[in-house]
Amino acid sequence: MSSGSSSPLGGTHPDTAADSRPGPFAETRQAVEQRIDEVLATYPRPASLYDPIRYIMGIGGKRIRPILVIISAEAVGAQQTSVLDVAVAVELLHNFTLVHDDIMDQDLVRRGQPTIHARWDEGTAILAGDALIGIAYRCLCNSASEQLPMQIRTFTEAVVEVCEGQALDKEFETSSQVDLAGYEDMIARKTGRLISMSTRIGAMAGGATPANVEILERYGACIGKAFQIQDDLLDYLSSTEILGKRVGSDMAMQKKTFVTLKALEILGGHKRARFQQLLQSGAPSEEGLLEMKDLLVQGGVLDAGQQVVDDLFGQAFRILDAAESRLETGRLRDYASWLLKRDY
Repeated sequence: MSSGSSSPLGGTHPDTAADSRPGPFAETRQAVEQRIDEVLATYPRPASLYDPIRYIMGIGGKRIRPILVIISAEAVGAQQTSVLDVAVAVELLHNFTLVHDDIMDQDLVRRGQPTIHARWDEGTAILAGDALIGIAYRCLCNSASEQLPMQIRTFTEAVVEVCEGQALDKEFETSSQVDLAGYEDMIARKTGRLISMSTRIGAMAGGATPANVEILERYGACIGKAFQIQDDLLDYLSSTEILGKRVGSDMAMQKKTFVTLKALEILGGHKRARFQQLLQSGAPSEEGLLEMKDLLVQGGVLDAGQQVVDDLFGQAFRILDAAESRLETGRLRDYASWLLKRDY
């Protein structure tokens, strides 16, 4: 499941340029990849169900959430091997959300490769997503932690909240009454919830005290919110080759993002009117994208977004500073530092 790994469908799945980078914690990520392969190898048939699952799990991904599960558990003294299945469960849940999101958004590319519904069909993708969540629960139930019932509750609450967040995201597409507060509530239920759940459930699986569970969840919540705003910024700042999808895809869907809402909040006069005109034009041309980026730069919108990201990571670091006597914070700090600087 690393770059160029063998596919059960034949051939290889070349990762995107970004996903082929080793990144931090390469050994931890490789342990996650190996365990995913081992888990999926126990599901040989029907091929019509499991080949698409092996396909989507084999085309890369940063594996941020399972890494956060593991390093949160390690922060409270646990060993990686004791929480590996919990980490895999979280990654399977994340991919369940991606498979269904791709159908709803009609995205044809994920990580530089065709999405499941593009390569097969929508029915296959729906069923693959459903099975992913079931396999995720099976992995979660392998946890030997005494806190397993609470882990299951935390995991289940995250599933429900992510669905709520996705519903709000779809509502926003046709609503003209969305503001930044509403947007931040939505991302707290989607990206934010999955990431804060990762640190919370990792702490639980590692045997943390209730106080340390709460500390790690707050750390994850800051990172999760910052991560989504980073993604919104990268839709304007990165490249198709790095992202593995067309730059400006959020604009083409007329999605409400931090960037578009912040632009409408702080741009004035003709700049605001022109940005709104380009935004409402559907899929902008390359020239239109460049013009929108210029308006965002000139109006200070991208700088304002980066400041919010920096502030959120600052909060995460301060949470770790205050917990140094209770937790082993080194790897959590290192990983947050890498996330802050990411360009994909």
